[in-house]
Amino acid sequence: MRIACVNPPFIGRYSRSQRSPGVIKSGTMYYPYWLAHAVALLEQRGHQCLLLDAPASGLGLDATLELLDDWRPGLVVLDTSTPSFESDARIAAQLKGRLSGARVVLVGTHVSALPESCLAAASPVDGVAIGEYDLTIAELADVLAGDGDPLDVPGLAWRADDAIVRTAGRAPIEDLDQLPWIAPVYAAQLDPRDYRFSLSGFPMAMLISGRGCPNGCFFCVYPQTMHGRRYRARSPEHVVGEMEWIERNMPTVREIVFEDDTFTADESRVLAICELIRGRGLRLPWFANVRVTTGRETLRAMRDAGFRACAVGYESGSQQLLDEMHKGITLERSYRFAADAAELGVLVHGCFMVGFPGETEQTMQATLQHAIRLNPDSAQFYPLFPYPGTEAFAWAEQHQALTSTDTAQWVDGQGRHRAVLSLPGLSSQRMFEFCEQASRRFHFRPRYLAKKLLQLLTRPVEGLRSLRAGLSFVRYLLGSGRG
Repeated sequence: MRIACVNPPFIGRYSRSQRSPGVIKSGTMYYPYWLAHAVALLEQRGHQCLLLDAPASGLGLDATLELLDDWRPGLVVLDTSTPSFESDARIAAQLKGRLSGARVVLVGTHVSALPESCLAAASPVDGVAIGEYDLTIAELADVLAGDGDPLDVPGLAWRADDAIVRTAGRAPIEDLDQLPWIAPVYAAQLDPRDYRFSLSGFPMAMLISGRGCPNGCFFCVYPQTMHGRRYRARSPEHVVGEMEWIERNMPTVREIVFEDDTFTADESRVLAICELIRGRGLRLPWFANVRVTTGRETLRAMRDAGFRACAVGYESGSQQLLDEMHKGITLERSYRFAADAAELGVLVHGCFMVGFPGETEQTMQATLQHAIRLNPDSAQFYPLFPYPGTEAFAWAEQHQALTSTDTAQWVDGQGRHRAVLSLPGLSSQRMFEFCEQASRRFHFRPRYLAKKLLQLLTRPVEGLRSLRAGLSFVRYLLGSGRG
């Protein structure tokens, strides 16, 4: 069967696969890694697949539709996100009308959280694949190719006889080693130069080594809508085998980025991965998302195996707010982690957010001071996004904190994030302004600029990477009129 897996156009270089999708200030563009997982499995089962990433390749709507007209798929799998859903639904309906006999299925966090209502709003689209959709799409393709009944496929909301029917639930995949690697899909169908991660070398390749997250953060969208809060991991051999394949077969790639919610959820597995990397003599540096609870010796082993940088969710400078969001960390442990990473030479990107239950002007300022004391290599400050399907969304609805239920308004006309919560004593505008001001105050401090100048002299590769990201941020400031 001919199948098109499509990341549809929206606004410019809209990075749809991120936890908070949007057009990113630093120029970051994520790979469509979940679509790539589906393509890899479909191809393993003998289907012909096209992976089309319109935002990354610069394809507009007309060019996307014409390309799909020419390719004539029998099944279209269309990625979605919360801010882009209305646009995604319109494109899906157009495809349904243009591609005679084709089935169109929506995937992603937003439709997984609201499958029936999204399908009702996206008439005449055929269905929604709910949650972790690799096997769902593969089984659906097999059924459609053999004239079977889609209602026999678990994990779907399906339009049948003018009704929307939800099929049996699908359990998460336990043995992730059964899934084929996605790097060969990247190499065959995508151009790594279309993707950028401001925290890594360029070009990079983006992988997932495990699914789910055992931590209870009330805002994080993927564990609550797609993969669950139980960590399921690929074996060290499976992960390192894919890293080795990239090193041998994708010569332009300069770094590997692991986009697991928490790469270090199982530290014994991480140590085994590091041992294999060293044993095979792999040389590509790599990046991962980690928690402040990661042990010093684990960090040391990772560094010795090529780990150069990480992103860490510090979130807030208020212990009370950390407890309210179920973060499961302490301020003291954050400082210990920051010191360990600095002593080991591991670069840290600190993630900070505002808008949590109980947030005040004072706690926002405490967060900025917390960031300055931690002094990571770079930092981001974002308003909280309570995506549908998360505990944060339920809290925001209960407290009537959403500024708009029209999720198309959650980004502006350039695809940039807006603040979407209004709290007692804190307007959405004030939280947005704080994030903009905090980012400038953090990155334009004399101490920080001196550190970056020293980095440019002592670690020129890192210094140049930071310079490129900084120039993108300055262009954003100038273009937004906030400079």
